[in-house]
Amino acid sequence: KTKSRFTPASPCTITTMAKKKKAPPPPARPWTDDLESDLQRILTVGEECISEQELRNLILAKGRGTEKYADDDNNDDDAAETAAATTAESDTKPTATGPDITPRIRLYDGFEPSGRMHIAQGLLKSVNVNKCTSPGTHSTFCFWVADWFALMNDKMGGDLSKIVTVGKYLIEVWKAAGMDLTNVEFRWASEEITENANVYWPIMLDVARRFNVTRIKKCCQIMGRLEGSLTAAQVLYPLMQCTDVFFLKADICQLGVDQRKVNMLAREYCDAAKKRFKPVILSHHMLYGLKEGQEKMSKSDPDSAVFMEDTVEDVERKIQRAYCPTSVKVVADDGGGETPNNTNNSENVDAGKESMHLTADDLKNPILDYVKHIVLSPPGATFACATAASPDGKTYDNYSDVEEDFLSGDITPEQLKRALIDALNELLQPVRDHFANDDTARGLLEEIREYKRNAAPAASSEDVAPKAPRLDLVGAGVVPPGSHLVFAPLPNSNPTLQSAADLLAKLEAVAEDDDNAPRVLMLLDWTARVNGALDADTKLIAAYHSVLLSSLRALDEHFHGEDGKSVMKNVTVITQSEAILKDPSNYWISVINAGRHFTLDAVMGIGLGLGEGMKDSEGVGKVIGRLMMVADVLAVNPKSIALDATTVDNGEEVVDGVASMKLDGEEAKSVEAHLIQQFYSAKLSHPALASALPLPQITHVTSGPKLALQPPRESDAHKMESDEYFLADDPKVHGKSKVKKAFCEPGNVGFCPPIELLAYFGGLSGNGEGGEVKISRSPDNGGDVTYSTKSAILADFEAGTLHPGDLKGAVSAVMVGVLTRTSAGIKADGEAAKGVKALKAFEKKMAKQKKK
Repeated sequence: KTKSRFTPASPCTITTMAKKKKAPPPPARPWTDDLESDLQRILTVGEECISEQELRNLILAKGRGTEKYADDDNNDDDAAETAAATTAESDTKPTATGPDITPRIRLYDGFEPSGRMHIAQGLLKSVNVNKCTSPGTHSTFCFWVADWFALMNDKMGGDLSKIVTVGKYLIEVWKAAGMDLTNVEFRWASEEITENANVYWPIMLDVARRFNVTRIKKCCQIMGRLEGSLTAAQVLYPLMQCTDVFFLKADICQLGVDQRKVNMLAREYCDAAKKRFKPVILSHHMLYGLKEGQEKMSKSDPDSAVFMEDTVEDVERKIQRAYCPTSVKVVADDGGGETPNNTNNSENVDAGKESMHLTADDLKNPILDYVKHIVLSPPGATFACATAASPDGKTYDNYSDVEEDFLSGDITPEQLKRALIDALNELLQPVRDHFANDDTARGLLEEIREYKRNAAPAASSEDVAPKAPRLDLVGAGVVPPGSHLVFAPLPNSNPTLQSAADLLAKLEAVAEDDDNAPRVLMLLDWTARVNGALDADTKLIAAYHSVLLSSLRALDEHFHGEDGKSVMKNVTVITQSEAILKDPSNYWISVINAGRHFTLDAVMGIGLGLGEGMKDSEGVGKVIGRLMMVADVLAVNPKSIALDATTVDNGEEVVDGVASMKLDGEEAKSVEAHLIQQFYSAKLSHPALASALPLPQITHVTSGPKLALQPPRESDAHKMESDEYFLADDPKVHGKSKVKKAFCEPGNVGFCPPIELLAYFGGLSGNGEGGEVKISRSPDNGGDVTYSTKSAILADFEAGTLHPGDLKGAVSAVMVGVLTRTSAGIKADGEAAKGVKALKAFEKKMAKQKKK
């Protein structure tokens, strides 16, 4: 540490120093003609910019003129090393971020290296990148190479090395198409997400917890699906794309108009997360498909677009057959009027076919579109076309003139198409030459062609076991095989005694013939974060778990002492996030695979006969958490699971659709049980998989202890602190006082909290063997009495021979003892003791915020 340069000799010296004014902020940078030129050039890339003022501020803060080089005298050695590290290149990830050490403007787009590159992705993207990274702009364009997503989608047979080869091939296409890679970097998702899983996935969880289902559904146009037909995975994709923006630290999202909604989600996330700087959204134009009515090109329809590897003959055929209207066609609408034939009035149109253009264009002529956005897009470009007035050709440098001549009839569709064919072939020829003459490019192309030639024929589902990527915690030695799996409840600021008792009951709910089965207790910290529990604070979530575990051990000791029947001695406790990070890639692929199998409605519990299900206004994090539970079960591969029930069996008729969901003779009583059972049945039924991943026995624990002290309230707002016991309760303060206030109507055995407490903690409910409780009474009331069964207590209380006051006296002594034990356990555990304080401080903070 640097020592102070002075020693205060007197109080007046200290006063003088305290009044010293802060240095004034540096003057604002002037806006120059060069900066204006950068702004205007970048703006030409987008059909829309949100917002131009933010882009201007960004250019001032990070753009031209902000360079500071590592070898400047004012920079230290560490800065120089950092700069050297950021400019290092590798064979697999071409990058050039410049030698300066100041933050540069970062633009981002992504692509999946899984197939062909159409002309917009090749030529238009090259032009846009060059505009954004023009020399001196002080910017870097980051391509997110989504090879992990291609792997997840089983592209190239699920072979990552082949997918990477395709990615390198596409980079060669850009290089040949004229993209200047000096200020371009390629980040490979398979490496980045896996190596930085502890950074990437928490961002995704935080994004998810801040939005409801309604908002995420609006983003699903990027998936080309109607909201009503969404799979659960299709709400996960926008969340991950939003995560990419912040993981890559992008200043500008430079994607197509079709990605606008999810990019806007990133800006809304900044508001929700109180991030100061929002990403600028620069949405480029989406080229029309070559066929009539195609709002955009399609890789699945080879004749909908020109592709970068198309031959001269391919280009000729596609353009000659392309739709090329000279005027807007109109059709009669339902009201007897006329509307443009390209206007779709159906509310049920596929989201992928909705208009993806922000500027009005009723003509929607793809040939004109190619002229404007491909041929004339580069600075200084020209377009030569024969016209009626100039049959030998006229050279245009302005698109509006081409359009005017075409609409007036001076250029015929045939002339326009011929000129476009010539222009496209001229642009594509360097790409063809590059792959014919460059050894690296030619080698990559040959490899890909070899992949296609050697592609194995599709095997029948009966011959080959389907892939089931998953986290394998048994194989990793984290959990024992054949275990009984229990999930901890979502954390809250004031954990109840009921929650600990319920958890202990689940841990004990093993098969009757398997009392010695190893137990696994999973602490769902990442599920807690995505659901916003405890404001998604990792320290508070850990605090809750430490308090819960200490209390569980104390209760276990209360019932079983130190003997060999202790439940907790046979429990392996694992934290969800630590387990996931053993193999994050396979874990999240299993989450997404579960999401692909189920409709969003199914994961939300809609139409399953298990209550109303989630509402769209609820957080989408709950959907993600349920998918994660399926992946958690796959990871542990347990013999049995104990879950809470969504609905309790009350003797009512089971609705259709649930009756068939048999789980070892038990009907699914929770959405989670339904998802687990259905996924195993549909995806893991192949003999080769079923033998390794058998469906676990699922038990719904509905007969656990009932420790409420008061009848149910009409709403949570009416609940009082005396309604139940909490793990942090003071035994001296609350042990007796809460029992004294407990509901205890004479003769009412339908709801009598003191009897429930006495029976459970006295060992009369099956938690111990040979349990007895003694109730002290005066001779006038019959004298002391000892009970060994709960039924005997109920009988005497109903008959009136056991007075409420005598009953409460015995219960008070028991509860003081229980709370004394749990309190001592928490105090003996340093983390739990700190945890109680942290949770109480958080609760006070939340209470103050509610009052504001």
